[in-house]
Amino acid sequence: MLSGSSPCFFGKHLGENEVELRRIALDYVKRHNTMTIATCANNLPWAATVFYASEDFVLYFISNPNVAVHCKNIAQNKIVSVTISEDYILKSISDWRKIKGIQMEAEAEMLKERKDIERAFLVYTKKFPFTSLYLKKLFSIGEYTFKERLLLKLKMVPPFSPSLDNRFYRVLPKRVFLVDNERSFERRIEIPV
Repeated sequence: MLSGSSPCFFGKHLGENEVELRRIALDYVKRHNTMTIATCANNLPWAATVFYASEDFVLYFISNPNVAVHCKNIAQNKIVSVTISEDYILKSISDWRKIKGIQMEAEAEMLKERKDIERAFLVYTKKFPFTSLYLKKLFSIGEYTFKERLLLKLKMVPPFSPSLDNRFYRVLPKRVFLVDNERSFERRIEIPV
């Protein structure tokens, strides 16, 4: 970027305030671990909370397409909404100002291409390194490290038997909004994606 020029996202130059808001929103996404994903199929809405890992505003999660309602819905309708937020306690009227979060309009998809699965694996295990053993086995990705082999041999891996039917999903944002009631009460702020 040239000195004095603003960052550019898809051809749109951002002002200092927009750059700062984008940084705040990305930081919020990175610091949190769960999201609620809302799906809909056959005019029946569904919401599920899942762990996620992020790369910019792209979110990855793991779920079972044979069992999970949200996965079945995504197979029929890729349009989803996402929220990332905290659980606040309302003790006084001023507590409403504490509310912060992320809202997204997005499309979700089950990953099928090997390169996409490997990318999701890297992003997910960077955030949740302890999932590496399970995910390497599930997706046949890479070799176990010396430490992982040792943990397996010594049976020091906690018992964990999730379904081998689990798959990676990717959420691609179309619009992202920052909710920050201290900054803008009752108004969400659109963030460039």
